[in-house]
Amino acid sequence: MNKKFFIILLLAAFLATFLRFFISNNFLVSIIGSFLYGFIISRKISKFRKEILFTGFCSCFTSYSGFIHFLYHLIIQGYYLKLLLYLNLIIILNLVIMYVGFLLSRKMT
Repeated sequence: MNKKFFIILLLAAFLATFLRFFISNNFLVSIIGSFLYGFIISRKISKFRKEILFTGFCSCFTSYSGFIHFLYHLIIQGYYLKLLLYLNLIIILNLVIMYVGFLLSRKMT
């Protein structure tokens, strides 16, 4: 790996973290991230760019720890039914949104 790759990777991660800071809604962030992931995965772009977008941007933007932190608070507060519903809803909805992003990207090419 070269210096250019790491600099661009850091900039993508910084941008994603910056956006994540201003969008404090975990649900909205996961939906946007799933759409972007599905959109990017179907694009015919270089391996370099895909690694930057997936590893640098998407990973930092859709931080798994934010999702787990939210679920942890539901457990602490005793909202077990809400936890189960939210967990299933977010996983199913994110898969559907990722597929929509994939299809939309395919339609554009």
